[in-house]
Amino acid sequence: MSSKDQAKWDKKYSATDHVPASEPSEWLESHAFLLPGTGKALDIAAGEGRNTVFSALLGYDAYAVDVSQAGLDKAKLLANEKKAKISAIYADLDEYRPEPNEYDLILCFNFLDRKLFPAIQTALKPGGLLFYETFSSDHLKYTSFKREWVLEPNELLKVFHDLRVLRYREVDDTEAQKGFASLIAQKPIA
Repeated sequence: MSSKDQAKWDKKYSATDHVPASEPSEWLESHAFLLPGTGKALDIAAGEGRNTVFSALLGYDAYAVDVSQAGLDKAKLLANEKKAKISAIYADLDEYRPEPNEYDLILCFNFLDRKLFPAIQTALKPGGLLFYETFSSDHLKYTSFKREWVLEPNELLKVFHDLRVLRYREVDDTEAQKGFASLIAQKPIA
């Protein structure tokens, strides 16, 4: 990510009228029953850490990685407020790559960098879970997003074909005016 991206997110998260989301993603929360709550969790492009904090509250040793120091600072505040312990990793996501076979849970919500796909899969431990949700090409009907910022139909299924798919959906929500794809997948044990 460029320094321009960092400045954009720092400005958003620092704005006095910005109200941070404190509850986890609906997709994550509604599928928490799949999560054993042990081991290490990594939240990629964590922003203000709502999903990181949720994973910590489930029992994970939770790490938030983001390009925005302001976002990570808000994540730490949210963790303190909810009496959770998280670790923050300030990193340029164009350069950052998680260690191989390091994480039992990887979260990625509302962020897309296709160059990270192989590293995400490699960073999962055998048996580890991936929760991925971001905008799909249906979203282009409602916004002026660039096409490279959205997933193509079934793209997550194709990219993570080596993982066992536990849940998948693609939604064109005309009422909320957004399109997105959601995946829960597990790295094979053997």
